[in-house]
Amino acid sequence: MSSFVETWKGIATALGRSERWCRYMARRGADPLPVFKVGGIVRLNSGDLEDWLGRQRDRSVRISAHATDTGMAAAVATPVTPVAVAADESGLRLIA
Repeated sequence: MSSFVETWKGIATALGRSERWCRYMARRGADPLPVFKVGGIVRLNSGDLEDWLGRQRDRSVRISAHATDTGMAAAVATPVTPVAVAADESGLRLIA
């Protein structure tokens, strides 16, 4: 099993999202999806993906906690549920 996913289609399949969403998340300014290119082929390392998903989860929890503390829970959008990625006994299963 490889420790990375290649192509936008493979990354989208591994994340359970659309290719368009993956490209958007890779281009955004604040904490983009950690993709890189090797010889014109886009790649995403599984370790980088796990770290990124953890940061997104923490960010979502902080936003939710802040909204509850300030009484603005109804005004803030519901936090995004972390992306489910298939896991097996060796950890993350990425589909290329």
